[in-house]
Amino acid sequence: MTRLVHENVGWELAPDFEPLLKLVLAAPGRVIKESAAKLVSEHRVAGGSFFIKHYRHAAVPGRTFKFWFKPSQARGEWRLAQALEARGVPIVRHVALGERRSWRGVEESILITEAFDGVPANEVPTLPPEAIPAFIERIWQAGVVQRDLHPANLLVNPATREMRLVDLHGIVVRESPRASDRDLMLATARMALELPVSREVECLSLALRKDALRHRSKRCLKTNRDFARKTFGAWKWNVRLRTLTPEVEQILREPDKFIESARSLKRGRSSTVSAGRGIVLKRYNFKKPLNLVKDLWRGSRGRRGFRKGYHLELAEIATARVFATTDHRVCGFLTRSYVLMDEIPRAVDAGQWSGDPRPAARALGKLIGRLHHEGFTHRDLKETNLLFNPDGVPHLIDLDGLEFVSEVSAEEASANLRRLAEGSGTAGKLNRANVLAFLLTYCRARQTTPRRIFPRPSVRA
Repeated sequence: MTRLVHENVGWELAPDFEPLLKLVLAAPGRVIKESAAKLVSEHRVAGGSFFIKHYRHAAVPGRTFKFWFKPSQARGEWRLAQALEARGVPIVRHVALGERRSWRGVEESILITEAFDGVPANEVPTLPPEAIPAFIERIWQAGVVQRDLHPANLLVNPATREMRLVDLHGIVVRESPRASDRDLMLATARMALELPVSREVECLSLALRKDALRHRSKRCLKTNRDFARKTFGAWKWNVRLRTLTPEVEQILREPDKFIESARSLKRGRSSTVSAGRGIVLKRYNFKKPLNLVKDLWRGSRGRRGFRKGYHLELAEIATARVFATTDHRVCGFLTRSYVLMDEIPRAVDAGQWSGDPRPAARALGKLIGRLHHEGFTHRDLKETNLLFNPDGVPHLIDLDGLEFVSEVSAEEASANLRRLAEGSGTAGKLNRANVLAFLLTYCRARQTTPRRIFPRPSVRA
């Protein structure tokens, strides 16, 4: 290992990288990821490519002092990379570690890795199904557990099928590997990849996926690359950045004006819904004085609906795409909340659908089966909350009755289906064949059997 100081940064280098250090640092970089505390960039030098990861510790007040007592983030990964290479675990090659120190601690730490000619595992269609389980078995035998084994952290060379781990965050090294660790890695990888695994690992993977999507759905109410908190006129909105157009911004400046001037879909005491220009705006009105107190601790119905819509989208369940949400408060008390969303073009509710009832029954069975399989229940399933687009694809709307429970019990599932059947009686299309088509498709999507959903009552002698 070579040590040197360059521009007030102390470096530890792989010997063969020493002649390239200054060239790489001076080369213009392509930004891969950037935040106030972190910058990742790619630099091409001498026919090769290198990634530089800057940890800007000084950007966070007080953070530098803790590195007097513990390794910096870059040093921690540097040491871990050396330990993994010693165990024969294939990773992207780490070639340099740099730290800029002052009396306050580590102001900045830098990690340089050599690029690997690979792509995320899910982008290699010719990869044999058993290749990734075999790779997981290999690193598990070496005592390595990668708790965040999603496709972007496992690069594969499409030509040679060589695999390497990248981004070592989440890796734990154990002296004695445990079977549960291997199952965890298989289950995590299976969240995004079709892998041959046991039934136990499959169930674990589904549970991990549900929890990951639930956690990720919170992003829509934070500031990141997809969502942000923005002000339009007198209103502060949580918005999806890619949906901001001049028309949308005008609605966000004057939401009540749009409600009154656009096409009315619903005029109720609890909510008002209007549509126009391919956009739907729902306003939750003031309903009960007691809610003024309750809403001080719970999220508004608008914010909850916004997150529910995004959660369904992440779970790949057809619904109206949400654009933005805001609350109107007086002296801190919530009086109204809003959700702006996409309008499903030329959609009609299930009761008015005039297409072939058999494919419609199957499509509804698949939608609701997926809904329950992903851990959601809906206590108000009815025809008017299920819209068919011109292609015959049903979409779930009006998410006030939607709840994520992770595991939908047989009682909850049967209650949802009974509510749907009761609300569909006026359609006149529920003959025996259509009901059977619905139930069979529902069970396939839910990966269950009718007997589990509607168990026969026990008979006592």
